Amino acid sequence: MEAGQGRRRSLIHGYGTARRASWLELFFDLVFVVAVFRLGQLLLDDPSTRGLLVYAGLISTIWWLWFSFSYFADLFDDDRPPSRLVQLAAMLGVLALSAALPSASAADAERFAVAYGLLLVLLTAAYGVVGRIDVEAREFCWWNAGGFLSAAVLWFGSLLAPPPLRYGVWAVALAVNAAIAGPLAYALVSRAPTQKSHMPERFGLFTIVVLGEAVLAVANGIDASGWQPSSVAIGVAGFVIACGVWWVYFLATYDSEAGNRVLRAGRQATVRSYFYAYGHLVVYAAIVTASVAVELAAKAAAHQGPGHEVAARLLGGSQLAMMAGCVIIYRGISLSVSRPVALTQAGLALVALVIALAGPPPLVAVSLSAAAWVVLAVVEQRSASGPRR
Repeated sequence: MEAGQGRRRSLIHGYGTARRASWLELFFDLVFVVAVFRLGQLLLDDPSTRGLLVYAGLISTIWWLWFSFSYFADLFDDDRPPSRLVQLAAMLGVLALSAALPSASAADAERFAVAYGLLLVLLTAAYGVVGRIDVEAREFCWWNAGGFLSAAVLWFGSLLAPPPLRYGVWAVALAVNAAIAGPLAYALVSRAPTQKSHMPERFGLFTIVVLGEAVLAVANGIDASGWQPSSVAIGVAGFVIACGVWWVYFLATYDSEAGNRVLRAGRQATVRSYFYAYGHLVVYAAIVTASVAVELAAKAAAHQGPGHEVAARLLGGSQLAMMAGCVIIYRGISLSVSRPVALTQAGLALVALVIALAGPPPLVAVSLSAAAWVVLAVVEQRSASGPRR
């Protein structure tokens, strides 16, 4: 290996002026549409506190897989057949996970744990192979391989634990994995890798994936209620919320150079940028939750499904979570907001809190939330012409 050092090129993608998502990465995102849809359906079927906690845990595990494989592709941009086969195999595994999302069946939970553990083993192998080949990335790859392997052992070990202890093991495995194959890897290696990153684009594309759930929820809610006027009005307001989220995210939050700027800023900034990544999980989970709330509200207006208080609680809570997620994202890349924008965000959070606590009628709840998003989008648009950093 040392003798060929002069001929070896690092596998880290550190060249080029700009990067865009590949066709394979877009295909990779497509399989997560299935997972997001099924997660939304699980919450729709059980919008209780227990159902919400189950949904929060499952979407965290699914998102972590998306982020882990996406980051590997961001770091080592390799379009040769072996790399393609790894990603295609991962896609098949995600489809298996989607089919085995745990509900009332213990067998589904076991299949989910096995499929998840195998996907982590695949990531372990991917980092291990690159670490063996690439001296420059070796230490960083060993840390990541160790994080994914440790988590895989815990996922397989969870098969020995009865529910609900099994789900506690899953949570520990996720926390260990996200810590080791994340901030700790960057903080403790002697030389952290620096690539030309396109992760902000990948986050933006996944935002579109979860917004698709919002659009689907609007159509489902209107159709299920038989096109009753109140349900149609709720559907329109729900679509306005989705448009508001899209407008604000891509106007104010999306920054194509955020990853490269953080990597250039040094190790401390890179470690802190994990807030940027993990904050997206909160936003994604909140978007899907709001979508379910809109569908429940449309059905409640037509006197179908659970009472409107459930929809209001989910809707208000999701908006609060979304604002919290935005703050975490801003913190991760040191993005400042103007005073008018900050006040408007606080106002949206206050409206969300009122909706969650007061439980107003479905049309009132969704309309208030839609109006708050319109105001925030207008304020963000006016503020966009001024300096933000």
